[in-house]
Order: sequence, then C-alpha cells, then structure tokens
Amino acid sequence: MDFGIILKILIMACGIYMIYWSVQMKSTHKIPQMLVGKGFPTDRAKDPEGFMKVTFPLTMGMGIILFAVGLTGALELFIQYPLVDTLLTVLMLAALVIYGMLLLKAQKKYLIGLDDNNKKINQ
Repeated sequence: MDFGIILKILIMACGIYMIYWSVQMKSTHKIPQMLVGKGFPTDRAKDPEGFMKVTFPLTMGMGIILFAVGLTGALELFIQYPLVDTLLTVLMLAALVIYGMLLLKAQKKYLIGLDDNNKKINQ
C-alpha cells in the first residue's frame, strides 16, 4: 500500500466525519465544535439557528466531495487516467478553500455578529 492510497483513505475518513457532524448538527440543533474552533462559547452565539441553516448544506456538501474523491482514489478508479485523478484533487482543494471562506464568513455573521466590513450588525 503506497502513501497515495493511505492519503485517499484519510480524505475519505474526513468526508465521513464531516457528514456525521452535519447530520448531528441538524438532528440535535447544536453547533459542533469542529465548525467554530476549540474554546468558542457557542452558547453566546448571536444567531445559532442561522449559522446552522447556512453551514449544514456547506458541511454536508464538502463531506460528500471529500468522501467521493477519497473513495475514487482509494479504489484507484482512475489509475489509468492520472490527469483525471489530479483534476479531482485540484477541484477538491478548490472546494475546500471555498468552504473555508464561506465558513469564516458565516462565523463572523451568525456567531459574532459582524458584517462583511467587520461592523456590528444591528439587530
């Protein structure tokens, strides 16, 4: 087993983890610590329901992308097409960056109460 397969299995596991926590968030109506960072007091969030409404589809979608890319890599479905495998990895990384940006924006707006210009949102 080479390092590439081990890496794809870890990516697949991260996808399963994200799917699990998004389902947990939806069913328990509690914000998982993995979405806000260690030590953030989620009980003092400005709009936790809004945050969960925005981040659920993002987290579920990112989990599905990670799982799919990890699974195709671990099963070596595109072993004869290395360009496709590389393209999937690049698309996964781009999706991960976009997910991170949208998650930070949602944290600022719904948890801290800041707009895009870092000004307090009046509620």
